[in-house]
Amino acid sequence: MTDFAKADLPESVDTLEKLVVWAGSALHAINKTVTAVEGVGSPVRAAQFGVYSVDSTNVNRVILRQSLEVGETYAIDKKPIWENVNILSLDAIPSQFLPAP
Repeated sequence: MTDFAKADLPESVDTLEKLVVWAGSALHAINKTVTAVEGVGSPVRAAQFGVYSVDSTNVNRVILRQSLEVGETYAIDKKPIWENVNILSLDAIPSQFLPAP
């Protein structure tokens, strides 16, 4: 897994919404070529991130998609689901996602 410490989080990330976008965009930056097989058919990118413009409302929206494998016993081991997520990569968080020194 990509190592993470609370100190890696920029101070401006102060809501769950900002945290989700920060983490999702960091995972996308790290794992652009990692794929996952989710069913019958072709593999899909495991970490996807995009900003889309909605013409009907003239609003931009961030759309994130993460495909993360969980351990086989996730449903019975009584741990929170996030403690059962398997490694996607070992790459470090890119510097542009870290607080300024």
